[in-house]
Amino acid sequence: MSNTLKEIANQLSHKQEHFVNSLTEDSPILDNMRFEASTHGLWNAYEEVAKIDGAGFVDINQPLPEMEVDSNLKKIDLSILGGEIFLPEDKGSVVGVGEYFSKKVPVLLKHAGQTAEKKIIYDNFIPYAVSNGKAISAGAGENCYSMVAVRYIEGEVTGLYSKHNIGRYGILDSTPINGGALYKNANGVLGYGLRLKGYIGMQLANPDAVSCIVNINQDNIPTPEQIDNMLVDAKATPYSTFIYCHPKVLSMLNQYKGNILQTSSLDFDVNRSFMAWNGIRFITSYNFNNGTEESVRVA
Repeated sequence: MSNTLKEIANQLSHKQEHFVNSLTEDSPILDNMRFEASTHGLWNAYEEVAKIDGAGFVDINQPLPEMEVDSNLKKIDLSILGGEIFLPEDKGSVVGVGEYFSKKVPVLLKHAGQTAEKKIIYDNFIPYAVSNGKAISAGAGENCYSMVAVRYIEGEVTGLYSKHNIGRYGILDSTPINGGALYKNANGVLGYGLRLKGYIGMQLANPDAVSCIVNINQDNIPTPEQIDNMLVDAKATPYSTFIYCHPKVLSMLNQYKGNILQTSSLDFDVNRSFMAWNGIRFITSYNFNNGTEESVRVA
């Protein structure tokens, strides 16, 4: 299976682990996700399988059937994740330019991770499941939550990053603005600046790997059958599939504790995972909206 951001950082430099920890500190889904390098820097080319004629059984001394895989070549662009930070000259002379940016970068990385994770949830996972008919409604009409099942598949369902943009902060590269020299910002104030920028994306190329339950609230909790159906829609396996949701959604499911909703020491093999539904592990994140999602119409 593809690597997590921490594994990628360790392959590049052990010094980068600290910055990746900041990036994923409040973003457990991003921390858990698998990533692959994009094929062409700012975009990724991939094949989406359209048809498979595979192996078959034949009688002795009979010719073997022809095998064929038809696929469509597709392309996905990466998105920019980053921002700029400005330090006024007078403040810099007191606190120190290098020390100031060293303290601020971890905070900025943490916020960047939260921003990226929310975008992946609401711009990628949920719309993809809904558009492929893999969404189930729990029945709420307002003040909703959702939960998502994702089965990671190398080359198909994976996060993407640009290996050409790797810097000292992992997938986010840092560059002093104006070469680290004084410059005037948009308000005409002299100071120093730092730019953080990275290119990441989400490749979803298998409609049988992402599913969700939407329109959840305290009065409309998913039934065991609905959760089972969500996992069937994603063809879930304990090795490669995770259920993502807000912590309150997991609390709602406490009524199912027992043989279905399990807590096990083995679950701690995956970072931030502490419960499982018939072996499929939950990972909760506060980057899901806290009961403010709009009702979603499903097929």
